[in-house]
Amino acid sequence: MRNWLLCASVIGICCLLTGCWDVKSLQDVNYFTGIGIDYENKRYEVYVQQLDFSSVAKTEAGKGDRPALVWVGRASGETLSEAIIELYQTTQQTVFWGHLNSIVLTNRVLKNGDLLGLIDSLIRYPEIRYTPWIYGTDKKIEELFTTKPFFNLSPMNSILYAPETNYSQRPIIAPIRLARFLRQVREPGETTLLPSLSVTNHTWTQNREPDPKLEINGAFALRNTHYQEWLPAEKLLGVRWLVDRKQGARVKLSEGDERIATLRLSKPRTKVRIAMQNGEPVFHVDFEAVASLLELWKIKSEKELETIAGKQIEEQIRTTHRIGWEANADVLDLEHRLYRRDYPTWKRLTSGGRSPLAPTRLGEVKATVKIATSGMYKMKRRMTPY
Repeated sequence: MRNWLLCASVIGICCLLTGCWDVKSLQDVNYFTGIGIDYENKRYEVYVQQLDFSSVAKTEAGKGDRPALVWVGRASGETLSEAIIELYQTTQQTVFWGHLNSIVLTNRVLKNGDLLGLIDSLIRYPEIRYTPWIYGTDKKIEELFTTKPFFNLSPMNSILYAPETNYSQRPIIAPIRLARFLRQVREPGETTLLPSLSVTNHTWTQNREPDPKLEINGAFALRNTHYQEWLPAEKLLGVRWLVDRKQGARVKLSEGDERIATLRLSKPRTKVRIAMQNGEPVFHVDFEAVASLLELWKIKSEKELETIAGKQIEEQIRTTHRIGWEANADVLDLEHRLYRRDYPTWKRLTSGGRSPLAPTRLGEVKATVKIATSGMYKMKRRMTPY
């Protein structure tokens, strides 16, 4: 009798369990991986990209036998939430935002939109984290979202979703995640360089037909949330020595129009000193790095190559500083250094942060380069066959 009562109790308790009645299968959910936002006529245009996850999954060969499928949705509204709700009307299935890994903002959003309000609306979705990469662009977002990588690989293998590999090989403009972007645009006196995402049709061909590919072609300069200017990558070469010093970079040495050598710099160390002259701050820059010789086109002594490299780095820093201030942008982020080290002076010169520190005076720039290795060849070698 006791055993029968025990069995009846267990069965009764099991009947009260709800089970997994609301669980959805993976194929019954739409996964948004990228979002692009435009602003025109006081309305937000929202583009979302979703992928076929069967093309994202790894295969034994590492790539598929056909191009990955990509869907791009578009909707508009007076607010971001209104546009997203409009998208929901045709998504067919439940939407999951937890795989969002890329955010693209057009130059119209950066110039005219409520940037902080827009980001605030986006990250209030509990599934969205602070880890997506964020970019600016002056291209059509639909074009960016439909540009595919090589070898039928998933778009997750493109610069849009994985910019670190490309940056490690060509470290000029550092990619930025949403968390770091939000921190920088809220910091007093800080200039944020938002990478500019573009499409090039001039580098690659497939079967003699142009094959467009994504690229980082410059950066949008923002002082806090205020748009300042777009600058191409070739005018920001000096930024890599002050703003992001974790990566080394290649430096082509030349005298006039004559090429001499190419060095790869590593272990860069930069120190910015602030001195006051007539009540105004002057910024002095000291740079040190170790170099390895990659190319040697003209025989020079090690000391001569080191001197030429130091002068070219000094010139890059000065040129970038000058170009930035011609565009009213502190691309070397010198004002923020003053805010951190001498707040009373910064507050006095910027009216409490309401106006930028203008101009930032660049004083002595000293770059020291030490060649540690010449590669497989010695520094001195024959330049003629006999």
